[in-house]
Parts: sequence; structure tokens; C-alpha cells
Amino acid sequence: MPSEFLKQVAEERAKYEAETAKLRSRIERLERYFDELKKKESETKKIRKFQTRCIQIAKEILNEEPIIKYHPPFLNGLELNAFFQKCQIALEVQGAQHRFHSTSWYKDIKKLKDIINHDRKK
Repeated sequence: MPSEFLKQVAEERAKYEAETAKLRSRIERLERYFDELKKKESETKKIRKFQTRCIQIAKEILNEEPIIKYHPPFLNGLELNAFFQKCQIALEVQGAQHRFHSTSWYKDIKKLKDIINHDRKK
């Protein structure tokens, strides 16, 4: 009887250790995922800050309030960062994410190719 009890304890311990290993693995994957999200968020903030500054400079030079996130009909749903109606000038700020493939921006190269094609149309 004692050996059967010890066998049962050993089996339970093995199950516990296997579950613990699975949980540790999931936690590590989640930590890597959240690290990537933080990195993307930081890059996005830098891009947005640069874009905002470019629009501010254009506003000062052109002395006009732009339409932000402008969707002209001829671009079939594509968006321009800003459009100055009086001067008929559009502003499209293209950061590095428009030229270089990075897995932190896109999961595959096809997404970058789509962005480049959209930029050509604009």
C-alpha cells in the first residue's frame, strides 16, 4: 500500500510539473508578445509625433487649417494625412514603415508591398 501511495504521489507530481512547464511557456510567450506591442506602440508614437509636427509646419507656412485624414474620392478610400483646401496641397508623411520591411510593423512582406502600391497611387 505505501508503494502504491508513493507511485500515486509521483504521478501527481509529474502532472503538476508538466502543467507548470506549460504555464511558464505560455507566460514567456505572452511576455514576448507584450514586449513587441510596447515596441510597436513606441514606434507608432514617434511616427505620429513626426507627422503632427510636419502638419504644424505646413499650417504655419500655408496659413491654413487642413482637413486631417482626408479621403479624396479619386483615391478610392485611401487616406492623405492632411489636405489644405485653399492651396490645393495634400500632405502625406511617409516614415520608414513605408520603405522597409520589419516584422514589428508587418507580419509579411505583402503588407509592405500593398503600402508601397498605395503610396504610388497617392
